[in-house]
Amino acid sequence: MNFSFLAIVFVFGLLVIIHELGHFLAAKWMGVRVEKFSIGFPPRLFGKKIGDTDYCISAIPFGGYVKLSGMIDESMDGQLTGADYEFSSKPVWRRMIIITAGVVMNIILAILILTIVSYSKGEVVYPSTEIGDIGEQGIARKIGFQVGDKITAIEGVSIGTWNDIQIEFIKHLNDDISFEVLRRDEKLTLLYKKEWFSEKNAEVLDIGWVPLAKVGEIKSDSPAEEAGLQWGDEIHKINGITVRNWTDMTRIIKVNPGKMINIDYTREGQAHSVDIIPETFAEKDSAGNEISVGRIGIYFYYETYDVSLFKAIENGFKNTFALIALNMRGFWWVITGTKSASDVIGGPIMIAKLAQDAAEVGWERLWSLTAALSAILAFINILPIPALDGGHLVFLILEGILGRPISTRTKLLVQQIGMAILLTLIVLVIYLDIRRLLF
Repeated sequence: MNFSFLAIVFVFGLLVIIHELGHFLAAKWMGVRVEKFSIGFPPRLFGKKIGDTDYCISAIPFGGYVKLSGMIDESMDGQLTGADYEFSSKPVWRRMIIITAGVVMNIILAILILTIVSYSKGEVVYPSTEIGDIGEQGIARKIGFQVGDKITAIEGVSIGTWNDIQIEFIKHLNDDISFEVLRRDEKLTLLYKKEWFSEKNAEVLDIGWVPLAKVGEIKSDSPAEEAGLQWGDEIHKINGITVRNWTDMTRIIKVNPGKMINIDYTREGQAHSVDIIPETFAEKDSAGNEISVGRIGIYFYYETYDVSLFKAIENGFKNTFALIALNMRGFWWVITGTKSASDVIGGPIMIAKLAQDAAEVGWERLWSLTAALSAILAFINILPIPALDGGHLVFLILEGILGRPISTRTKLLVQQIGMAILLTLIVLVIYLDIRRLLF
């Protein structure tokens, strides 16, 4: 079975199970009978009843739900007996705990994953602020960036790494943003204007960085490994030609396939020199013609720093709530008409595509995607939309304020409206996904 397909099933399954497990455990804790634990929305396809609970798979695979005795929910079951084990018989505060438990579990999952990733991977820093390429899909060209520009500050905040650029740009989205850049020793100020934000892809810079002329990972049995190059070696000259960055370095190596080249580099402050013969590889040029290029088997350099457990936990919390905050902003942009839904909203097809892409990169990327989606799921579920957790929470808040429960008839009517809205939204996001993938 295809690994990418298994990755998609894993991500969807884990997110739904964790969310519904939160409701399930909270209900058991509060003494409420759980009648059904469903992956997917009705109608029911198959399952098995254990004790009072029917564990099943249902037909609409865009979520799941836990059916509690005495609760008016998406199953449209309005029968209440007043039994002590029913949801409606419990105090409002107990019901609030049950309703919010799914969201809490998704947040906990995101924090846990991002903490583990941070602790195991450490902090990865890309130590360059020089622009190496500018894509056609973002706003960078309109801002006025050029290849070779070094970004030194954003909105007055000093920039030292590529990580800083990403953080500061996202922080100031939908505002006027000033970029201080160094272009051929000339200091310039480039402006991102707030009114551009409504344009397509205006939330994306679409620029790539130029790595330093330093050795990163080394491919096994490569010319670089045979020559004794090591991680962190800083390359200064090739065949006597000074190289400033990765682009300069690879340009010379590429045009010398199978030919001896001399590399001058420093390691821990000590100067060294070595002769290397680049391997020959076939590659297509910009015109589509096949050409021979040289490679020595090194990857670009980045820096990693160990992260303490305390710092990793801090990163887990900070990154989770930063994701939620960013999605809140995106939701607000759609409501206010600042951005179109097609620019911001992704549905199950897009999530499946992301899961497939992440799986091809590796487990670390797949876990990071799962954490991000878990945080997004928490945010979506707490929205005050009937049939979602936020809609149920609104009923409980109103009951607490009024001092009496909302009538069963009203709840059923609102749930019917809510299911109609939810199904409409599902159709909309699937349509947007298909259009995005096709066009």
